[in-house]
Amino acid sequence: MEKQIINMLSDIQQNMKVFDQNLKELDRNMKGLDGRMQGLESNVQGLDGNMKEFRSDLKEIKETVNRIQVSQREDVTALLKVGNQRSETDFHYLNTRITDIDKRVFTLENRAEG
Repeated sequence: MEKQIINMLSDIQQNMKVFDQNLKELDRNMKGLDGRMQGLESNVQGLDGNMKEFRSDLKEIKETVNRIQVSQREDVTALLKVGNQRSETDFHYLNTRITDIDKRVFTLENRAEG
C-alpha cells in the first residue's frame, strides 16, 4: 500500500512538473500574444492617423475642385463676354462699311444715269 501511495505521489509529482511546464509555455505564449497585441494596437493607431490625413487631403481636394469649377465658370463667362463684344464691334464695323459702299454705289449709279 505504501508503494502504491509513493507511486501515486510520484505520478502526481510528474503531472505537476508537466503542468508547470505547460503553464510556463502558456505564460510565454501570453507574453508573445501581448507583444503582438501591442503591435496591432500601434498599427491601428497608425492606420487611424493615416485615415485622418486621408480625410484632410480629400477635403482639400474637394475644395480645390470646387474652386476650379467656380473659376472655370467665371472664365467661360468672361470669354463669352469678350467674344460677344468683338462680334458686336465687327458687326458695327461691317455695317458701317456696307453703308458707305451703298452710298458710293448709289452715287455712282446717279452719275451714270445723269
